[in-house]
Amino acid sequence: MTMLDQKIYKYLRGTATSKEEKEVQEWIVSSDQNAKRFLEIKAKYVASTLDATDVGLDASFQGIVNAKKPSSRNGRRLPLAILKSAAILAILVGLGFIFRNTIVDSRTAPVIPGDAIILQLENGNIEVISEGGEAKVVDSEGNVLGAQQGAQLVYKNNGTSQEEITYNTLTVPYGKRFDLLLSDGTQITLNSGTSLKYPVQFLKTKNRQVFLDGEAFFNVAKDSVNPFIVNTNGLNVRVLGTKFNLSSYPEDQYVNTTLLEGSVSVYNKQDTFDSSNASLLEPGFKAEWNKYNKQISVEEADIAMHTDWLNGKIILRHVPFKNIVKKLERHYNVEIVNNNPELDEELFTASFDVETIDQVFKTFNLTYEMEYKINDRQIIIN
Repeated sequence: MTMLDQKIYKYLRGTATSKEEKEVQEWIVSSDQNAKRFLEIKAKYVASTLDATDVGLDASFQGIVNAKKPSSRNGRRLPLAILKSAAILAILVGLGFIFRNTIVDSRTAPVIPGDAIILQLENGNIEVISEGGEAKVVDSEGNVLGAQQGAQLVYKNNGTSQEEITYNTLTVPYGKRFDLLLSDGTQITLNSGTSLKYPVQFLKTKNRQVFLDGEAFFNVAKDSVNPFIVNTNGLNVRVLGTKFNLSSYPEDQYVNTTLLEGSVSVYNKQDTFDSSNASLLEPGFKAEWNKYNKQISVEEADIAMHTDWLNGKIILRHVPFKNIVKKLERHYNVEIVNNNPELDEELFTASFDVETIDQVFKTFNLTYEMEYKINDRQIIIN
């Protein structure tokens, strides 16, 4: 079974990582042939949950799913002939679905490269941001909302009084960063593997609120009347005007808010903001939110370690290898498979900026000798 097949089965079982889900989804929409192949695998997966030994599955697919065999209502197993017919029907229905939709989807679904910066508009339309290019952001009526200026997307304040908020979502893939200037003057830099949902225009009578999945550096425009709130993974970060870094990747146990200037309040998003239930940060400190026990701890921060990604650097200070893997995957747009569990707890101290991924692993080897192989964008550690 190929690595792609394995990712597809993880996707179908709901055990895929966010990166793997994105890879599978991008692969599906990239061509009608891929979409057809996906539905064939999905149909076989459904069939295998019915009876993995009697539906004509390829040998490589046997044993993928250890599902319970379905039974009739009186507790007796259904006849194998019925199970086999159901499996075949699932395959035919799946193929019929793709054939019926090929005409429409081939004309409307954009082919999106896996390493593309993507802008999703309120109406669901998707625009691919070409790095260094120039483009305009318009609404459904053709009104210009903003424009791309090289590596930055700039929204203008049109001065109109809107009654409803319209959101756009900007997604930056692994291996890239991108800048965003909101209509209120707030400057944001999105790190690799990050998605930010934000209003095209802020309402004068409402708090300025955005939704982060990943990591970003915020330079928030001051507004003493309308606080700026970042909502992420069960946490709200509330500011009036300041500079801070917020790291909130889905796979991480902690959400880290590191303050450079001004002040921020960190609190559970389930709570109504009150100074009594929020943790107030001072410059040079960070708040660490545990997503599992919902506890916040505040301590002095190593600012460079949390913000030097803005300069394309990775700084590690006594960091376990298991916590380094995702940083490297996001920074270099690679996949790391670690088959050496003892390596997970090994601590590393290093700093990287212009090094290649091969040079990074050669540096690690000075501390802990390991066997690894680099195949294009995959690193396998044995």
